[in-house]
Amino acid sequence: MSSSGLARVLRSLCIAGDLSTAVRLLCQRPMCPGAATYALLLQECVNRRDARLGKRIHARMVATGFRCGEYITTKLLIFYAKTGDLGAAHKVFDGMSRRSVVAWNAMISGCARGDAGAQARAVEMFGAMRAAGLAPDQFTFASVLCACARLAALEHGRRVHAVAVKSDVGGNVFANSALVDMYLKCSCPEDAHRAFAAAPERNVTMWTALISGHGQHGRVAEALALFDRMARDGFRPNDVTFLAVLSACAHGGLVDEGLRRFSSMSSEYGLTPRGEHYAAVVDMLARAGRLHDAYELVKNLPDCQEHSVVWGALLGACRKHGGDVALLELAARRFFRLQPGNAGKYVVLANTYAAREMWDSVAGAHEAMRSLGVRKDPAWSAVQVRGKQHTFLAGDSYHDECSAIYEVCNALACAVSEQSVGATDGVSHC
Repeated sequence: MSSSGLARVLRSLCIAGDLSTAVRLLCQRPMCPGAATYALLLQECVNRRDARLGKRIHARMVATGFRCGEYITTKLLIFYAKTGDLGAAHKVFDGMSRRSVVAWNAMISGCARGDAGAQARAVEMFGAMRAAGLAPDQFTFASVLCACARLAALEHGRRVHAVAVKSDVGGNVFANSALVDMYLKCSCPEDAHRAFAAAPERNVTMWTALISGHGQHGRVAEALALFDRMARDGFRPNDVTFLAVLSACAHGGLVDEGLRRFSSMSSEYGLTPRGEHYAAVVDMLARAGRLHDAYELVKNLPDCQEHSVVWGALLGACRKHGGDVALLELAARRFFRLQPGNAGKYVVLANTYAAREMWDSVAGAHEAMRSLGVRKDPAWSAVQVRGKQHTFLAGDSYHDECSAIYEVCNALACAVSEQSVGATDGVSHC
């Protein structure tokens, strides 16, 4: 078989959806199918998020001495960045003699989807890209604003916004959606509204960001009003929009309204609820003290055995809102059958047992974690004060102002406790 013949067969297999056979055939033949076919195979790996096959393709390039030009090198970079292998992506990026805007975007986007350290690198790379003389486009701005949102880095976000305006990208719907989300995640709803109002074009993503942000800030009535306004303006809500609405109803205790909106997904909009939607309803019912109704909902799902997210929501609900031990352990068994390596839920289970002083069961949960080799990364939060990022771990004692911070936290906890208790019996228990 000639190189061109191999290329045709590989393309046919990709089109037919048989990527595994295509890669196996590629590795069995001594000839090179050409840059275009390598690019197609790598793109299929990106679409499927199949890191293993993509690495085999890269290894085959190296083994056959294929010389990667800028186009294929950029494809490799995109593959590694989108499959989450930022170490390999950095190596490819650092080895490029010439870096296009697409290459910079791939690295910034990949870092923006990583952990806090990677997100901080995304912001740094945005500055390095401009220093290299390249003009960011709408995809650059969308990615770096996403990183700023996840870091709650308001000042960095404002600077990126200013650059976007100067770069005449302020009218792009992708960049504006990320901008609205960034301001909301940084607790600046007024700025988010201004960005939304100034946007010449809007899409469902931008509306959803606004609805979600208002729900997360406790502005439930405004979130629901925005949903209705979006529908009146001719925008059709999607799955993510309904997740934002259901979450807002859960936080606001609006169970009946939430159930009505949930029902409208299929009846009015023809959307089929997914596991995440049922999980949101479980959370909503549990917050209202209706754990039994939440379990009945889960139990009556036609394919409830396959919904780990729903069983996980029920497990979390038992931790936060009570529930008998039998229900807790049933939810745990069903969840871990589907996701045995989820460290976070083992911690939830152990903490629930600890709250009930079931110490043997606590030890059993910890032993299960050790035997499976899973560990939970420490929880952390971040806040930006006067342009400086402050990151805190759970139970942190390393911050320079640690004593003062705990003193204020304790004072706030006492104030909240006095207010809530005073509403019932007028006595402070702080």
